[in-house]
Amino acid sequence: MKEFTKKLKTIKGFGDAKAKALYDAGFTSLEAINDADEDDLASVKGIGAGLASKLKEGVKGMLETQAEKPEAPAEQGEQKVIAPQLDKEKKRLLAVRKVQKSAKPDFRQSGAGEYKKLSDRWNKPTGLHNKVRYASKGKVKLVEIGYGSPALVRGLHPSGFREVIVRNAKELDALDAKLNAARIAGSVGKKKRIEITKRAGALGLRVLNPVKEG
Repeated sequence: MKEFTKKLKTIKGFGDAKAKALYDAGFTSLEAINDADEDDLASVKGIGAGLASKLKEGVKGMLETQAEKPEAPAEQGEQKVIAPQLDKEKKRLLAVRKVQKSAKPDFRQSGAGEYKKLSDRWNKPTGLHNKVRYASKGKVKLVEIGYGSPALVRGLHPSGFREVIVRNAKELDALDAKLNAARIAGSVGKKKRIEITKRAGALGLRVLNPVKEG
């Protein structure tokens, strides 16, 4: 309804109240208004014969503009969004994993944040009296098996693809467009990145970190 209201407000004399009245009366799209009789539109509370005529004229102009507007050409190097082929169970487990990850703590080594020399990476505590090892209250969480993602979708990209690192365009030929998505290695230069992105587009493969030429 938000988009519907936004379009109607471009017609003089129509605001949120009149757009809502039309929507509640069953005119939920521009096409429905265009196909309706002026008398039916005029019977809606707050519209009347004068506004109904203006509404029909405005909506007709909008639809004609939409029909004439050419599809914007894709920019060079721009990639279409390609979806993986997933069964219902994998889709369900990806949703489960997303919820799990939102509640998963940040695993940091004992003392991280207290001492500058200790980074935030995980390091299993081995000290005899280490409070993290004993899972004491107020300390960082200990890595445990229960925090793991569902086995069927473990290691998959959030989109559902299995990532494959590629270093040149030739390596794309070995990938399955329904299962794999390419990620260009960090050591690859811009010229070769453009080449890989173009080749992936031709093969119908998704590149997770594409580059635009220019």
